[in-house]
Amino acid sequence: MKRFIPTIVLLVVLIGAFWYASSQSFFKKEEEEPVSKPLVTMKQEDIAGFKLKEEGLEFEKKDGKWTMVKPAAMPVETSTVESWLGSFTALKHDGEVEANPSDLSVFGLSSPTKEFEVTLNDGTVKTVQIGSPLPIAGHFYTKLKDSPAIYKLADQQITTLQKDLMSFMNKSPFKLNYLDVVGVELQWKGAKKSVVKTDKTKSFNESAWTLDGKEVKAGDVEPAIDKLLFAVTDQLVRPASELKLDTAELKLEIKFSKEGKESSDVYAGKLDNGLVWIVKQGDSWAYALAETDVQVIFDAYKKTEAK
Repeated sequence: MKRFIPTIVLLVVLIGAFWYASSQSFFKKEEEEPVSKPLVTMKQEDIAGFKLKEEGLEFEKKDGKWTMVKPAAMPVETSTVESWLGSFTALKHDGEVEANPSDLSVFGLSSPTKEFEVTLNDGTVKTVQIGSPLPIAGHFYTKLKDSPAIYKLADQQITTLQKDLMSFMNKSPFKLNYLDVVGVELQWKGAKKSVVKTDKTKSFNESAWTLDGKEVKAGDVEPAIDKLLFAVTDQLVRPASELKLDTAELKLEIKFSKEGKESSDVYAGKLDNGLVWIVKQGDSWAYALAETDVQVIFDAYKKTEAK
């Protein structure tokens, strides 16, 4: 009998190992990763408006252009709006958590503060609600406001929708395409600079230019004009009506010629506590640039003169 003991022990161990392996699904095929499915189904071009509840932002499309409704009718960065809409229409969940939950508070969805709402051209409203994070990092509970089912939504997708007011605001004080520019008249703290394209029939680079009457090359002028083109504010815009521009330290006129038609934009800038608040004639909003940044713009024209 003793000689069978090792065999019996081994048999017991094997049976135990087999039972454990079976309970852990070692002999089952590895389950496939869950396939992501659309959370919302709509076309981007069918969206007429959208809201971000937590940020207090609201936008609507008027005459084919996006405008900000809340908190105020500030200038909108269209590319940011289009990117946001693209992210919303591309939302995909990673599986249903519960089809008809009895208590939404368990998932942080009884009164969610984070909601993304879109209104379609036909008046249909779709709202994505975000709840609590799942125990496993990387996902949040989410649901559509008009549907009971709760899903898993990757936090990266939520991040693409979480944008603040500054993200949606247009930040460029000066609106121009340098290829259309035929002249710049710049005054800053009493000093003046004037850039003029000699031959308006030629392209930007083919034509000669003058700076304060002295001939210069297009390649010398371009960096100075680029300073205007790439200037951006890091402040929220303010109503132009708050400024007294009759004593502006900055005066700027940019002249354009496109397809034989000439036009010009006139700007004025008021210095206030180290910031120059710049308003385009006829606009309702003022953009802020640091006084030092405006000086850099002006100095770029002085460098052109020195070449």
